[in-house]
Amino acid sequence: MTFDLRPILLAPAAIACGFGVFVLLLRRNYPEYLQRALTEWGIACFCFAGMFGLCMEESRIALPLISVLGRTLGAMGFGYEYLAITILKKQKRSRAWLIAPPTVLFVMLLAVAFAGHRSAALMMALSNLVYSIAMARNTISLAEPEVRERPLADLVTALAFATFCVITIVAVPADIRTYLFTPQLAFNNPRGVYGIVASLAGQGVLLALFLLAVSYRIRTDITFQALHDSLTGLYNRRAFEEIGVHEVSRADRTGIRMSLFMVGIDGFKILNDKHGEKIGDVILKAAAGGLLRSLRVEDYVCRWGGDEFCALLARATREDSEKVAERTLAAFRALDMSVDGERIHVTISIGVVIREKSTQEFSGLVKQARAALHDAKKSGRNRFTVV
Repeated sequence: MTFDLRPILLAPAAIACGFGVFVLLLRRNYPEYLQRALTEWGIACFCFAGMFGLCMEESRIALPLISVLGRTLGAMGFGYEYLAITILKKQKRSRAWLIAPPTVLFVMLLAVAFAGHRSAALMMALSNLVYSIAMARNTISLAEPEVRERPLADLVTALAFATFCVITIVAVPADIRTYLFTPQLAFNNPRGVYGIVASLAGQGVLLALFLLAVSYRIRTDITFQALHDSLTGLYNRRAFEEIGVHEVSRADRTGIRMSLFMVGIDGFKILNDKHGEKIGDVILKAAAGGLLRSLRVEDYVCRWGGDEFCALLARATREDSEKVAERTLAAFRALDMSVDGERIHVTISIGVVIREKSTQEFSGLVKQARAALHDAKKSGRNRFTVV
C-alpha cells in the first residue's frame, strides 16, 4: 500500500513552527527566568520544524546534504530543550550538550551520506542513537531533585522523555529492516508517515508537560513571594507572626521552652545615608546570610522591617539561646565588607527573650525582645541582652 502524501508532508514542519511561535508569545506573561526557559524551548520547536521540513524535502530532491542538515537540527532541538530544563530547574548547565551532539551527528552523517554506498538505515540508526542520548540527558535533568522536593510535573515530563527514548531505540531494528537496501528514506509509505506523525505527537506531549512544569513554578513563586521578603529571601513579618503564634501554641501543649531574638544592625541609618540605598541593600542581604549561617537549621528567621530581623528558636533553653547569640555576634564581627575601597565593619545588637511561662503570648514576646534590643543598643551596641 502506497501513500502519495508528499504535497502535504510539510504540515508537521508548520505545526512544529506553530508550537515555537505559541511558546514565544506565551513567554511575555512570565517571570524573567521562566521567559528564558520558554525562549529556549521555543527555539527547540523551530529546530524540530526545520528537521521535519528538510527531511520531507529530501523525499522530493534526494540531496544527501538536506537529510544531514535536517537530522542535525533535530539534535540541536533536544539540546535547546536541555537548556530550557536546566533554566527551569535552576541547575548548572553545560553548553557542551547543545554543541557536541549535533556536531558529532553532523560529522557521522556526512561520512555516511557521501560514502561509496549510501545507507539510509545507518543514517537513521545514528540519528536515533544521538537523539536517545539527548533524551536520556533531559530525563536525568528533569528527575533531579530541587532544594526541597521533586515536583510531580517534572517527574511526569521525565517519564515522557524516558518513554520516547525507549521507543526511539526499540524502533531502530525495524527501521533498519525497512530501509536496509535504500539510499534514502521513503516518506510516502505507511511506516514513514506514521513515524512523522508519532514524532510530532511526541513533541506536542512534551511541550504540554513542560508548560505544566512552568505553571507549577508560577504557583510556587507566588506562594514564596507571599511569605518571604523580596530583598533578603527571609520570611516576611506576616508569615513570621503566623509561625510564631503556631510555635507558641505548640510550646503550650508540649511544655518546651523557646526564645525570640530581635536583631538590629548597629548604625544602619548612618551607613545607608553615607553610601546610598544600594549599599544598604547589600548590607541587609549580608546580614540575612549571616543570620542564616549562625542560627540552627530548625530555627525561623524573618526580616521584621527596616534593619531589624527576628528569629524564633524552638526547643531552646537559656543556655542554648546565649550560645547562639554569641555565635551570631562573632559571625558579624568577622564580617568585612569593602565599598569603593573603604572597609565597612557591620555589627549587630540582639535582644533575647526566653519564654518560660505558658501565659506569654507571641505579641508579648516581641515587645519584650524589642525592649531587650533597645537595652543592648543603649549599653554600647555589638552585644546581646537577655530578659
